[in-house]
Amino acid sequence: MKNPFSVKMIFLILSFFTSYLSAQEANFSDFVNGFELLLKGHTDSLEVDKLGFIRVVQFNCEGWDSFNQHELESTKNGEISFDRFRPITKKDIISVKDKYWVIKLHEKQGLKIHLATISTQGIPMEVFLLHDHYGYLYEKTIRAFSFSHPIHFNHLKQSFEFYQLTYGYDRIPTIESPTQDPIYHQTFNRVGVNENGNIELQTSEYTGQKLFRREHVKLVTHELAFQEFSVLYMSEEEKPQSQIWEEEYIIQSDRDSHDSITIHLEFESQWDNRFFFLQPRKGTTIVEVAQRHENIMSFPGDGSTCSLDKWKRFKSNWRDLNCEEDFFQTVSIDIEQRSLFSEYTQTELIKAFEKECGKVPSKESIKIVMEPSPKNTKIVVDRIILRIRFKNLSGIFDKFIIFQLSGGC
Repeated sequence: MKNPFSVKMIFLILSFFTSYLSAQEANFSDFVNGFELLLKGHTDSLEVDKLGFIRVVQFNCEGWDSFNQHELESTKNGEISFDRFRPITKKDIISVKDKYWVIKLHEKQGLKIHLATISTQGIPMEVFLLHDHYGYLYEKTIRAFSFSHPIHFNHLKQSFEFYQLTYGYDRIPTIESPTQDPIYHQTFNRVGVNENGNIELQTSEYTGQKLFRREHVKLVTHELAFQEFSVLYMSEEEKPQSQIWEEEYIIQSDRDSHDSITIHLEFESQWDNRFFFLQPRKGTTIVEVAQRHENIMSFPGDGSTCSLDKWKRFKSNWRDLNCEEDFFQTVSIDIEQRSLFSEYTQTELIKAFEKECGKVPSKESIKIVMEPSPKNTKIVVDRIILRIRFKNLSGIFDKFIIFQLSGGC
């Protein structure tokens, strides 16, 4: 004869699990309904904390041991609870497939950003840590694409790209020691999602590229002086190609009343991913440093090129360069941004071409030699503009440094 107490306990346990599963199914169903509303723009955000747990994906690659070990310390049996994440917005939705959704998850505390897959029934599938930032006494490691934009999605590959980095204790260099405390690019990695909704490592390769270096290099300081502050960068003494402008370029008395200065760069002069230091005058504080670029229309030919320097110039949005401790670094422009241009009609294009470049070539002449023609257009970057915002007792003001590229290179 069965013990009545045992029978009662079994019944209670079964009832508990039945209630739990019913509640989870309701949570999944609520999430699916909320996700559809988010997709259609009927709601601004969607809570995820009731979805329970999701399985963590890690890759057993050389050099990843410390990353994997650190990540596992914050999991429970290889899973992460959704109550660690903020509500998702429409910007967090990466792709919508027939059987699953791909989303980004941001932790409520700290800087961690995850890539996750959830089935179209609202059931969590897998999660992978895209971006992390942690440190210990003599070494810090970071998984990111860059400091200012840690998350980079390659639309062509439909995958996320990032570097595994190791860098010294002090992240921000100084004018006195601009090449110390190195940052090493250890590996370049690409992670995507396969047709079954599983997160995969598509590429992992050693780069060997160094951003900061420990080895001694003879440096030359170059200054651009406004009345309120100076902008400085360093070039290598034996590498003139590392110069952006020459040290004798600036005449202080000529710059005091100027709000902007244009610097004409040599062909293929490197302006991007460069380190700059600011020296504010007494009573001046740097508020923000931002960067934007301008694209123009060009018509290449055989031996000659015509460009519409003033017609419908495309101006990108300002991009914050995250100036810290009066130090900032310029950023590269991706291929997509380089090809953006203002809307136009073919009639407008031909009219602008004829005004600037002359008569449209005939078909016969094009067969002989390719002349600049509105049928052969090219979008090129013409300018890089740095905006330095500062404040003093008189208020908040802007100064601009314009890098005029050589031939729209």
